[in-house]
Amino acid sequence: MVETMVETTMEFTPVYDDATARSLVNEFTRLEGECYVDHAGATLYSDSQIRNIGADLHGSLYANPHSIGVGSLSTQDIIERMRYRILSHFNTNPDEYSVIFTSGATASLKIVAEGFRFMMDEGGETIATPRSGSFVYVQDNHTSVLGMRDVVAARGAEVVCLGHNHAFQILGQARSISRESNGRQDLSNSLFVYSAQCNFSGLKYPLKWIGDVHAGALSVFTDRPSTKWYVLLDAAGFVSTNNLDLSIFKPDFVCLSFYKMFGYPTGIGALLVKNSSSDVLKKVYYGGGTVDVALSSERFHRKRQVLHQRFEDGTVPFLSIVSLQYGFEILSKLTMDQISKHVFSLAKTLHHSLLTLHHCNGRPVVKLYADSDYEDCDSQGGIVTFNLIRSNGEYVGYMEVVNMAALFKIHLRTGCFCNPGACQRHLSLSAKEILQNYEAGYTCGGAADLINGRPTGAVRISFGYMSTIEDVRTVLCMITKCFVDKPCIRKFPQWWEDHKMRISKNKHFYNSNILDYSIPHITNNEKNIINNNLRNDVYNKSESFDRIMNSINSSKINMQINKCTLKRLFIYPIKSCGAYEIADSWNLNSKGLEYDREWMIMTSSGTCLTQKHNTNLCLLKPVILRQQKIMKLIYPGMPTIEIPLENIYEKSMEQPICQSRVCESRVQGIDCGSEISEWLSLALGKPNIRLIRQSQGRQKKGLDQAELSFSSQAQFLAVNEASVSWLIDKVSDDLDFKKDTVMHRFRGNIIVEGCEAFDEMQWEHVRIGNNTFKVNGPCTRCQMICIDQTTGKKTIEPLRTLAEEFHGKLRFGIYLTRLENTQGMLKIGDCIFYS
Repeated sequence: MVETMVETTMEFTPVYDDATARSLVNEFTRLEGECYVDHAGATLYSDSQIRNIGADLHGSLYANPHSIGVGSLSTQDIIERMRYRILSHFNTNPDEYSVIFTSGATASLKIVAEGFRFMMDEGGETIATPRSGSFVYVQDNHTSVLGMRDVVAARGAEVVCLGHNHAFQILGQARSISRESNGRQDLSNSLFVYSAQCNFSGLKYPLKWIGDVHAGALSVFTDRPSTKWYVLLDAAGFVSTNNLDLSIFKPDFVCLSFYKMFGYPTGIGALLVKNSSSDVLKKVYYGGGTVDVALSSERFHRKRQVLHQRFEDGTVPFLSIVSLQYGFEILSKLTMDQISKHVFSLAKTLHHSLLTLHHCNGRPVVKLYADSDYEDCDSQGGIVTFNLIRSNGEYVGYMEVVNMAALFKIHLRTGCFCNPGACQRHLSLSAKEILQNYEAGYTCGGAADLINGRPTGAVRISFGYMSTIEDVRTVLCMITKCFVDKPCIRKFPQWWEDHKMRISKNKHFYNSNILDYSIPHITNNEKNIINNNLRNDVYNKSESFDRIMNSINSSKINMQINKCTLKRLFIYPIKSCGAYEIADSWNLNSKGLEYDREWMIMTSSGTCLTQKHNTNLCLLKPVILRQQKIMKLIYPGMPTIEIPLENIYEKSMEQPICQSRVCESRVQGIDCGSEISEWLSLALGKPNIRLIRQSQGRQKKGLDQAELSFSSQAQFLAVNEASVSWLIDKVSDDLDFKKDTVMHRFRGNIIVEGCEAFDEMQWEHVRIGNNTFKVNGPCTRCQMICIDQTTGKKTIEPLRTLAEEFHGKLRFGIYLTRLENTQGMLKIGDCIFYS
């Protein structure tokens, strides 16, 4: 469907030799045709890794390590060997560090938050609160670090946020303050937390800060000058592509998540604790396996003396721990130095390629968010974060990018990546603006990507050890095909060389503000002139959504005026499958059009199949034969099969009730039997799929709490034929885009004729024949409209044009809810009145 090569990719310097590159391709065969660039979210497990884990579990007998016996002793031995293997990977040993297994980096942070003693103990007595230490964290930290604040504040610690630039000013001067020179005794304990690598920009924070903080460099910054400093290093995003040498850099605590390193298993991480600092952690709660003795009748217990035994409550996930060795085996085939250079080279190539990308009018396509110039592997990791900009200066919402990326099979991350501090800093948002955005509908992980024209998050591309230059080319191909006004201009901005020279002369370039890759180094007057030009150009480029709406007669039209008619009717009996067109009239029930989305196809795991991931579903065509009371299913190359329209399955006590979800709503249905299951599995090439018919016992609720079938949002979707024609005229020539089949892409139930384009966007109430409807609002579109419903082939149109013309507002068609709850009928040619 799409090209995966872009000739204009900047020069890439390979790190792996040919044999290594071929080996990695063989290890990740499932990546063929896919572009996975979300390794900062979770990297991928290899084929041999999973094979070896499966073979091990299949051929071994692992017992609970708390039991006594041959199997448990074997399990205990492997667990202890894994602790040693983990420490060896980080170039340390059990004499210096201990490994506490946790459920992940977040759980490790929670252990430190709950157990760190900010107050010294004197003779068993706790020193008064004023001598409690400080909790200092860098602004650009994961949300899980921010979650530590309330816990430590409740225990009397002073909580201090250290801004990005301020951190480099204080810790970047290689100045240390020795406690001996102060001549004062430590009266409290303080904790400094920072990330080894920012998961937003990929900046690698200096590991030398660990020693500087230990020496007291932060004491002058807090209200606790007589305090002993400890360092918690969040290394979860760093160690997957970088070497953490604990023989050189010695933080007191290190948190890890192993799926970040080698993909599998999930749900397991570790807290590495420097043994000499272990006494600063106090354990209160205890679970099974963490005590030497406990009395049930009295409040008496004695915790285990070995550190990890004291903190690993309950039975550790021993099968997951067994699986870790095969992840480390994969990483051992490469050096961490190779991996670090490899992901950096890919990120540099992508960064510089995006930097040179300009629209035909010379304006940049991308706003990059970075803290380095992508020239030094020691300071920059394999992450590139950005937002896209249209030629008229408007931002592209990241949800639009997600939809386009899906067409190219690109797996990426959008939003703030659970790093609100870095997101706020790079997007230049004040705390007040963020709260205003929240009031306007923004939430972490939500779809509110643009508020008042400004982005609430960004797009992140992150690379792993198995990523290739093809991934870079695929991302660039998507951007150039979908978001660049042609002809594309490739050139470095004039300011770039001067900027690089300034950086090379400034060893502390981190102290400067973030780099502005869009319009750098201009005066405020020049900025005002450019912004005015951009605002004017919005309307010169194309009609905005609001202008289109205003250009249509916006006055309310009385219900008595016949404005348009019902031209075509469609139902989609099986959710996400082909349409059945109604020739004359059709019955209405309490859920909508009779038989519309009455069935769905479900996997053995309970997941509903949709065209988003299975485009061939559109080729499954239903034919309703009401007189014979059957529905025929037709699929290319398959004999037809019939299923009854009468809900005989509901009456049968033998048919199982199945649970699934549709748009976050739990739905219930009746299995339609093995015969149709086998037919569907053979036709669609997916084993063990089932046809489910909606159960009458549990109805799905939609907008306004109206009863729904298996439809996603509302009972009806109306599409205006004139709006479709308007969009077709706007689509540039695309050989893959068949204009005569465009109407079917929007999968409407009610097709209206006789109106002006986008008239329907102003409707509030509609009457069709003898039926009245409430308009619930516009339908927000995704990559589904890019699937040709006659062939199953994906194209980038019409989503690209829809996004461009309406400036990211992907709305087309309107949702309707019928106000009557009685039987009714719609007939082709019915008059449509609206207000």
